[in-house]
Amino acid sequence: MPPRSSSQRHSSDQFLIISSHRVKQKNLNRLKLIPIIECILLCGRQEIGLRGLRDSGPIYFEGETGGDDKYTNEGNFSAILKFKANDLDYLKEHLSSNSRYKYTSPNIHNEIINISGNLIVGKLVQMVNSAECFSVLADETIDVSLKEQLTLCVRYVNGSEDSVKVHEKIHSLTGKDVASAILEGTITIGLNSCGIDCTKMVGQGYDGAANMSGKFKGVQTMIRNLYPSAIFVHFAAHSLNLAVSSTCEVQSVRNCMGIVGKMHNFFNSPKRNNVLLEAIINSDLNPSAKSLKRLCVTRWVERYTAINDFVELFPSIVDALEEILNKFNDISSVSDANLLLKSMDSEFLIALQVVKVMIFYGLPLCKCLQKSDIDLKEAVELAQCNISTLEHIRENIDKEFKLMFKEAEKMALILDINISVKKLNKRQQNQPNPFACVKSMNPEDYYKITIDIDSFIKIFLIHMNISEGQFQPILNVSKYEAFEEVVRFYLDSDTQIVIAELRIWQSKLKANTKNPKAAINALRLCTQSIFPNIYKLLKILYTIPVSTSTPERSFSCMKRLKTYLRNSMTENHLNGLTLLTLLAVHREILIDAKEVLDVMAQKSRKLDIIFIVII
Repeated sequence: MPPRSSSQRHSSDQFLIISSHRVKQKNLNRLKLIPIIECILLCGRQEIGLRGLRDSGPIYFEGETGGDDKYTNEGNFSAILKFKANDLDYLKEHLSSNSRYKYTSPNIHNEIINISGNLIVGKLVQMVNSAECFSVLADETIDVSLKEQLTLCVRYVNGSEDSVKVHEKIHSLTGKDVASAILEGTITIGLNSCGIDCTKMVGQGYDGAANMSGKFKGVQTMIRNLYPSAIFVHFAAHSLNLAVSSTCEVQSVRNCMGIVGKMHNFFNSPKRNNVLLEAIINSDLNPSAKSLKRLCVTRWVERYTAINDFVELFPSIVDALEEILNKFNDISSVSDANLLLKSMDSEFLIALQVVKVMIFYGLPLCKCLQKSDIDLKEAVELAQCNISTLEHIRENIDKEFKLMFKEAEKMALILDINISVKKLNKRQQNQPNPFACVKSMNPEDYYKITIDIDSFIKIFLIHMNISEGQFQPILNVSKYEAFEEVVRFYLDSDTQIVIAELRIWQSKLKANTKNPKAAINALRLCTQSIFPNIYKLLKILYTIPVSTSTPERSFSCMKRLKTYLRNSMTENHLNGLTLLTLLAVHREILIDAKEVLDVMAQKSRKLDIIFIVII
């Protein structure tokens, strides 16, 4: 090779100088943008609104024009970034420069949030695809802008032996129509578009709405036509909430729940609430509750709290109503207090005790269903225990109702009334009148029939019966005939080989005196390399959804993010913020500012942030 001329060497040296200078400038640009990205991620994780009065304008520092006014509201993002720049000279220099490209505009905010959401979804997809199976959970709600929002969550199992753990992660929030075909397309396209292998779907969980659970045109049927192994489960927690809704068909129960709700609304104003609070403070009972709770329409635990607090505060409520009735000059308040006092009659007191007992019996099951790591076997067993208890109450209804009646009599003493039968007429047809021809009647017997506690318990039993259905063979693996159906449905292996594997595994458990009660315990006692087929079946059982707790939590998060003042938030922006809040804040799926910056560098920018390799 001939030696290079002096001009060639000079050109080569200039190229190296220019390249070296470009690398330094690129590194400096990346260094400047990382704190900006970190501030946006911090605001997203902590649910801090990004845009205040001047979030998209210039950031002034002390001594600059516009920077001496300490009371100027610069917005959350600008204030955090300005505070961070006080310790970083290069960032302060960047923000105070005359450059037009500072990367603090609202468009950059949205882009960083969208990139963060996509990175989280990408990592989630990797985890789901690495599992052998997954289930999809979906639920709908209406946001503050009256737009239908569909939340998609995935449930999967990862880890091995003692580290096995189930995960329920939100995948996306989507504003769509409620038609079955549109929802089905939203779910399948949403999963496939991000790279999830839907052939591994073994379960789908929705509420009991016809467009979701319909046998012919429902979403679950359409998806199962595409993926036959994706069996449908009606959310057990939603079924429990339907129990209370169904029991409200009993007139006395409906009236009781309505009065409790109106009592909360009445004392919800500051002036009336002060009267109630004063009565609670002066009470000799020293109750733990200090206010009435709203009777929530959908949450069982909130119903329990509302009824329990009402019963606990009942003496204080009566004192507060009487004080308002006697001392208030407001005609409306006096009239409402008088009506509420008169509405608490004998029927109300007895119905309140019945509702209290029934809701208390359903509370343990409801709390169990709030856990994301519950499996179908555990839920079915607890539901069966509740059913057995309620059946026992039903069989001993006379004894149980007598206890409820005594508690109602104690509350009647506070109101200074006696439990009595309503005025009856032989010809009345619109109210229960079982003793129209009897001159003397026992109030206890009368209300036991008119409130119809037997039907009340029957409704609870219907909705608490979490059906095993097609999962029974998995739950009762000792029945080998039923077990063969499961093997043929889920596995491609030879049935006899899998049954032999099952018998050996059961013998091993018996020899080690192990008796797992839940799928997670069985999964941890099953070695995948030795019992691969049994391990996969147990994993499927643990993956099948039971509760709607994760979609409900995403709705709670959405209500905190998409508020009345932020009701024009776009779908992608809401998705990114929700994923940052629910996943990144719990340190389950972490993203780094450098990852976001690398994605931003894939697009042409005014600032050079592309990584350069000099050969």
